[in-house]
Amino acid sequence: MVRLGGVVTGLCAALALCACADNAHHLTTHYIDRFATPKPVLAQFTVCHGFGCSERSDASLSLAEWRKVIAVFRPRPKNAREERVRVAKAVALIERMVGPRTGTAAHQWTHKNMLILPNLGDTTQLDCVDEAVNTWTYMSLMERGNLLHFHRVAQLSNAGSMTDPNMRNTAVLEEKGGAYFAVDASLVDYGKPPLVMPLATWMGNWPPKVVASEEPAKSHGHRPARAKPPTQPARS
Repeated sequence: MVRLGGVVTGLCAALALCACADNAHHLTTHYIDRFATPKPVLAQFTVCHGFGCSERSDASLSLAEWRKVIAVFRPRPKNAREERVRVAKAVALIERMVGPRTGTAAHQWTHKNMLILPNLGDTTQLDCVDEAVNTWTYMSLMERGNLLHFHRVAQLSNAGSMTDPNMRNTAVLEEKGGAYFAVDASLVDYGKPPLVMPLATWMGNWPPKVVASEEPAKSHGHRPARAKPPTQPARS
């Protein structure tokens, strides 16, 4: 989302308009196809920054770092709501790991009152397009690493129109057999867990009534089988 003095401006707004999809949830692969590593693995994935993914940096995670991500999901979440909280924490953890390497480990001064102001050419700053693509990438690593049991990583969603000037984009989790949830890291500062809310709420009146991520439920359960790092599928 980008606003300045009540006027829509910047790449985030313009790109949200061109990414509109003809479905109830506005799900689209537009930015994933353009900017993301299609099947991210620990050894290499793309991180967007600079607004509208104008800058792209290669990043990677070591096995030691990935074990820290796995630890976020132990013991295994007992329900979908708790898993969403763990996902948000893991997204923030990965962001803190890759930020120093991509030059994005910086206070997001463009974030104010759930809006994103212009970055004035500062490539350390991220808008909703950058955050949506990056969050999709980080959650895809989790999915490919068998860390998600109650959700699938969905396509990105967007909202905003001529009557709703708060143009915005977000990564999305689909609860298996259930609803869609926005995982929007553009609403928080660097390294903080993204806000998680029902996608219908995120797409509705802005700012949303939900202003904080879902609170974690207490978890008691058995340790899951050892999770494997995400790897590229074998070529046929």
